Amino acid sequence: MSLILATLPMLLLVLAGYVLRVSGTIPQAQWAGIDTLAFRLLIPAMLVGAITEANLAEVAAGPFVPALLLVLALMALAAFALKALWPGLPDPSFTTLFQIGTRWNAFIALTAAQQFAGPEALTWLAVAMAVTIVVINLANIAVLGLWGRPPEGAPRGAAGMVRVVLTNPLVQASVIGLVLNLTGWGLPDFLAVTLDLAGRAALSVGLLCVGAGLMPRRLFSASAPMWAGLFLRPVLAPSLFLAIGWGFGLAPAAMLAGALVFLVPAAANGYIVARQMGGDAELYAAILTWQTLLCLPLLPLLAALVL
Repeated sequence: MSLILATLPMLLLVLAGYVLRVSGTIPQAQWAGIDTLAFRLLIPAMLVGAITEANLAEVAAGPFVPALLLVLALMALAAFALKALWPGLPDPSFTTLFQIGTRWNAFIALTAAQQFAGPEALTWLAVAMAVTIVVINLANIAVLGLWGRPPEGAPRGAAGMVRVVLTNPLVQASVIGLVLNLTGWGLPDFLAVTLDLAGRAALSVGLLCVGAGLMPRRLFSASAPMWAGLFLRPVLAPSLFLAIGWGFGLAPAAMLAGALVFLVPAAANGYIVARQMGGDAELYAAILTWQTLLCLPLLPLLAALVL
């Protein structure tokens, strides 16, 4: 019961974001700025602080990172298997299924980790972000570059891929945190406190943005690729990680953090990437809406299973 109650604040914040948007209390046009604030300042601030303080030696020596990368590789292979076995699957739809299977929403994962297991799970999740963000962005941009149908004049090629990755604020924050951690420089107290304050705001603002992005009309745009996307996540991906994590003997907090990576919905910025690089953006939005609604009630079940 306590795990269900721990999910309630998350559900209420998502609902509050949705109500604020549909009621016009915060006009829809203004949500783009709020989302940008979370993506470019609040979450990067939290990442820098968490990665700087993380015990990376312990993480690197254990099986957590190999388990994450192995499941990501399996999800990529699953998307390619769908493409090979599904002759009528359009290339833009394939790119969306690839993105859906590999991208993950940090807003929900970070809040769930904090709610269910506290700072320990949050540290594991910060390390997961540091390890996977660059890999995921490179892989998805490469797939969209090869199979997407970008609009006229959109950037393509290796230079465009490198530019997108290097200008990603989550990538930049992960690199800064890793440098501060590995060099032992750390952060002055006033900066650590500043980042901590920004990080606390990141979780609540992020969930409000998730709610504001919900579009119930997309729940009725059912199609075979949409069901395939829902099978990839939240069914196949977390199941694979739980099986591999138990096989590797991961600690409960690490198991929870890793499973959250693969249970939470895909990252909302994948919709923007799909639109800019010729993926199936509407399919991405439909799957994302269903994933958000399905994952929230599954979070307490996951916590009860692994903790």
